[in-house]
Amino acid sequence: MALYFSIAYCQPFAVMSTDDVEGFPGVEIVRADGAIVGLRLDEPRSVLRLPELIETLELDPDRVWARLRADADVDLGRRQATWGGGGA
Repeated sequence: MALYFSIAYCQPFAVMSTDDVEGFPGVEIVRADGAIVGLRLDEPRSVLRLPELIETLELDPDRVWARLRADADVDLGRRQATWGGGGA
């Protein structure tokens, strides 16, 4: 299962493209509006190389790391809908 980090917004109908990242097998950058708007990691374990990837691509580390989240509600026995709806 791949991990995807959406790290910037883009126009709804922007032309998007993907590029492999040299030296990082299974990692793609997603570009739109002339900027990197996302990262796709084929292998979840490659998240261990995220600091190196952030430095190589000159990304904002706070913006990228903020996209890596755990399910904080699991301890409370409630979950929120992924589209932002209320918890059940």
